[in-house]
Amino acid sequence: MDPSLFLPTASIDEAASSFVQKVQEVNPKVAPDLIARAFRFSWNAHKDQVRKSGDPFLAHPVAVALILAEQKLDAVTIAAGLLHDVLEDTPVSREALVQEFGEEIALLVDGVTKIRAFQTASIRERQAETYRKMLLSMAKDLRVIIIKFADRLHNLRTLKYLDPQRIHDIAAETLDIYAPLAHRLGMAKIKWELEDLAFKFLFPDEYKDVVSKVVASRNEREGTIDSFTIPLRRRLEEEHIEATIVGRPKHFYSIYRKMAQRNKPFEEIFDLLAIRIIVNDLRDCYHTLGIIHSLWTPLQDRFKDYISTPKTNGYQSLHTTVVGGKGVVVEMQIRTWEMHHTAEDGIAAHWLYKSGYTEMSQDDYALVWLKNVIEWQKDLTDSSEFFEFFKIDLFHAEIFVFTPKGDLISLPKGATVLDFAFSVHTALGLHCIGAKVDGKIEPINQELKSGSTVEILHTASKNPSVDWLREVKTPKARSAIRRWLKTTGRQESNELGKKMIQAAFRRLRLSIAFADTISGLLQYLGVGNLDRLYEQVGSGEIPAARVIGYFHARYVQKPAPVRMVSRLVGSLTGNTPRVLVGGTDNLMVRFARCCNPIPGDPITGFVTRGRGISVHRVDCSNAPLFSADQERVIDVAWDEGDKKKYVVSIELTGADRPGLLHEITRIFSEFGANVTDAGIKTISQQAVCMFRIEIYNRNQLKQIIRRLQKIKGVENVSRVKDYISYSEENTHKDTSDSL
Repeated sequence: MDPSLFLPTASIDEAASSFVQKVQEVNPKVAPDLIARAFRFSWNAHKDQVRKSGDPFLAHPVAVALILAEQKLDAVTIAAGLLHDVLEDTPVSREALVQEFGEEIALLVDGVTKIRAFQTASIRERQAETYRKMLLSMAKDLRVIIIKFADRLHNLRTLKYLDPQRIHDIAAETLDIYAPLAHRLGMAKIKWELEDLAFKFLFPDEYKDVVSKVVASRNEREGTIDSFTIPLRRRLEEEHIEATIVGRPKHFYSIYRKMAQRNKPFEEIFDLLAIRIIVNDLRDCYHTLGIIHSLWTPLQDRFKDYISTPKTNGYQSLHTTVVGGKGVVVEMQIRTWEMHHTAEDGIAAHWLYKSGYTEMSQDDYALVWLKNVIEWQKDLTDSSEFFEFFKIDLFHAEIFVFTPKGDLISLPKGATVLDFAFSVHTALGLHCIGAKVDGKIEPINQELKSGSTVEILHTASKNPSVDWLREVKTPKARSAIRRWLKTTGRQESNELGKKMIQAAFRRLRLSIAFADTISGLLQYLGVGNLDRLYEQVGSGEIPAARVIGYFHARYVQKPAPVRMVSRLVGSLTGNTPRVLVGGTDNLMVRFARCCNPIPGDPITGFVTRGRGISVHRVDCSNAPLFSADQERVIDVAWDEGDKKKYVVSIELTGADRPGLLHEITRIFSEFGANVTDAGIKTISQQAVCMFRIEIYNRNQLKQIIRRLQKIKGVENVSRVKDYISYSEENTHKDTSDSL
């Protein structure tokens, strides 16, 4: 209905009375006085404003309120629809709104209002914060999102009056956020209209093409529907089953999406028709299904029982696709009237047969999903990150897996064992070590498939690491891991590292106070402060042996007659690293070229025949060749007092762009690394860079690589055995250790 019919002309009282009368025609249970007061208040607030179409601004809130009335919503929601723009577009304050209409209506209006306070933020950040605010308001009262849907629906109906870029932005946002959100909340009618209107403006040519073909095929479609509905209705009457049967084509955007996904023209999409059968009770649903399968041949892989396993938005129906005469394929949907109202109106169905607003039960699907979203968003401080995860959670396809007790768990497609563990219980996820998937033991990153039975394996000694964030797909799991790493994990690592370092220092019985060693220790290890050192030692990022080694080298007095000798050894770089060798005196020491160890690398020594002691990294690929002969293995350690520079080679790959080399060399400079040689080549817009740099120790190299990995477009940074010429076919990467 045209909202301009209710705009004030001669008398605002007449207009308000006419509007209330129309609302009561579609929803007789509403309180007329509240709606009339809201109508007058909205008129006075917006009386000097005009829409882009030239209509008085009041036309918009009146239209929004009518949409809400048609959905059988309560008087408070309809009044909030009339007032939903007063805080955003007029001088009316929230306090004035509370004074006039109370806190309940003010909460609804405020929840729909955009956020404009972030003046320094980007449009995207403000948009993300608006979504976050809307979600938090929904958690308090789900009618916030119903009002927002009505608001967006009327804006789309009148979108043609805006400039092209604004039209595109609103239509794209509708398909990205609001239509999927309507689906999540089970509001199919709203979802379909939002999608079709956005489709019309976003892809006008494709929209006209689909509409014209649907209209052109109307007679043929009606004949096809009759060929299914007439025999079905006859059989249902014979079986004394009361049913309403409705045949229809799927909505325009759904047809377009099928064409795009399957890369087929309209004429080759055969499942464009859906026939809905609505019956009185659950028993009739399954009885009707048997009748349909006796009349036509079902496609076995297209049967879905959403009654026994509802979708996460609460949707319930039996879906079966059958083949009729001449090979015509039709989808049949069978449901009860209660299921039908839930499917069409979702959360709005809670008000269809109730007088006034009642709170939703704690197990309502929409509320469960919303509570989960609210929970994980607490750990996302970055607006862009929140926006991306919000979109992912809206769009994901579902899989269904079972617990050992037979409980059904819904997860996004691509979810892993770790996601399943966190979905069952956060504590189970935090200590997960793997799972039995259909009886077979699988790791935490194993991707799950629908129908599997999963039993989580866990141990109290297992805790999350940063790497786990790469193994999960669900926001709930990611949020729980982040929270643990920020709080419990950091605190536990800090306390453990403190105990380890102080216990080791006490055992040395040194005359110097521990506080007097801190400055030199932090400088040597390249760590910013003592708490960070405790945390890194406790988490294993810095081996405790390195700290103990530093104390030994700097403060422990060594007797004159020792079986440890220090040998200066020349290396390929011209530097002379110092290594302490145990077990024998006066032996020549050399560093193996196969792994090129540097200070900080865990090392081991092997007595060679005629070439002295060969020093390798512990993880060197050649180490197993020597370790079999234990008599040739000898203890070696870095001289912690050595302050010389050593040369390593690193390779960097990423997207080629202007300024990339400048950012790389700036990081080298910040960390005091001198570049002695470099080589760069570009292949298909990909840059491959090789650098030879001088550093003091492994920790310094580790920090450099971490910073390089954060450069925009960089895909991989690796330490290589030595600087390699690009003329060589193989770069001989040392894949055993990224450092």
